[in-house]
Amino acid sequence: MSDEVAVLTVRVDRSICAGHALCAMRAPEVYELDAEGFCASDGRQVSAVLRQKAELGARICPEAAITLEEIG
Repeated sequence: MSDEVAVLTVRVDRSICAGHALCAMRAPEVYELDAEGFCASDGRQVSAVLRQKAELGARICPEAAITLEEIG
């Protein structure tokens, strides 16, 4: 992350992620995939600049495997 202050932490429940990759397709600035195509962004901190992208990726997940935690 750049000099922006983190406002969210991405949490991915890998036990329910099915690897649809919709999060990464809609918000590649926030969500990365591992070699098998599953979301590998668990613990990533997101700045206010990318907040809307993070929220979009979490909303679009069919399994609701992504949650966002407010920092502070």
